[in-house]
Amino acid sequence: MTDPESRNPFALPGAEKPRAGRYDINGCRLYAEVRGTGPAILIIGACSDDAEMFAPIAERLSGFTVVTFDLRGTLRSSSDGWPCGGAQHADDAAELIRSLGLGGAHVFGASAGGIVALQLALRHADLVRRVLVFEPGYFQHSESGHALAARAGANVDRHLAAHPGDFAGAMAALSQAVQVARSGDEQAPDTSGLLDAPEGLEWYAARGAALAENFIRGDLPLTAEAVDPAALAGSGADIRFACGDRSHPVFREIASELTRIRRRPGSTDPERPDLLDGVGHMVYFAPEPVAAYIRDRCAWRVSPQDQPG
Repeated sequence: MTDPESRNPFALPGAEKPRAGRYDINGCRLYAEVRGTGPAILIIGACSDDAEMFAPIAERLSGFTVVTFDLRGTLRSSSDGWPCGGAQHADDAAELIRSLGLGGAHVFGASAGGIVALQLALRHADLVRRVLVFEPGYFQHSESGHALAARAGANVDRHLAAHPGDFAGAMAALSQAVQVARSGDEQAPDTSGLLDAPEGLEWYAARGAALAENFIRGDLPLTAEAVDPAALAGSGADIRFACGDRSHPVFREIASELTRIRRRPGSTDPERPDLLDGVGHMVYFAPEPVAAYIRDRCAWRVSPQDQPG
């Protein structure tokens, strides 16, 4: 993992090195990286995504203070109390925001990190400004998602029963279980091998394989969780859901349903989730459009209460 020749293929040449640190958070020690100056953005990945996987997105967000970190149980963070649920990860993220003095942070969370980001918004609305939730794996909020999760879980269970401890193989079995056959339509989502790295991105493939246990034991259980509809509808946080046009269709279903639950009568809440062109479920394979989306949605705007007298 620390081999200098193992460089993220999307890293920006000459990018400023992050300010790295470890923070005692809720009984564990979290590793975090801070880049730049300006309004704060916290990027939350999954247990199987370490800070380096999101570094290219962070590097493209100049003009912001961008924080990436390894969740509890992931790589450079300690494993005290891991595995744990989305609420614990959200509480960790909240305490990290406090430790860094970044109250009022924008948040972007993807996949299982989207689950954590949404829980952060629901549990700690006072600490966040705008929360962008990209394709959270809340499969219980979609009929097709529920069926997909059952099929994928069965594949994982069968694989681990036959090959105990082979988490990389279990992850591959899950990925193939949820693929969608191509329809012949060139605009159809390319979802063959949901978690597979595209050709030429072997760095990500190796990183993902090394963190396969985190995915199976840490991320997968989060997909069995569900959102409290009343809490989502009543939250005072600024929450937006998003999905990619290259993702499995179930993620658009989930984002659409959560957007529907969230939309409050008479509010300016979006009617539909944001759609990111050229982006699949694994957002770090498309750092340019993802960073552009975050920048656009998190651009500072003066609110009426912030305007002078």
